[in-house]
Amino acid sequence: MKRIKFLIFAILLFFTGMASALAQGPGFDDDVVDEVPIDGGVSALVIAGAAYGLKKLRDKKTNNK
Repeated sequence: MKRIKFLIFAILLFFTGMASALAQGPGFDDDVVDEVPIDGGVSALVIAGAAYGLKKLRDKKTNNK
């Protein structure tokens, strides 16, 4: 019964979000720049993710010996 209630809640939440998304107009006004700059913040996150992945691989390699 809990699973059915959760499923109904999830479906209602999904359709509520869809109604909000469809109510928005397409795109932005003409004065909004469509380009999104990728600056140091994104590259720092990519480097941190790569370092974390390498650490996990090294830890897994040392634990398997």
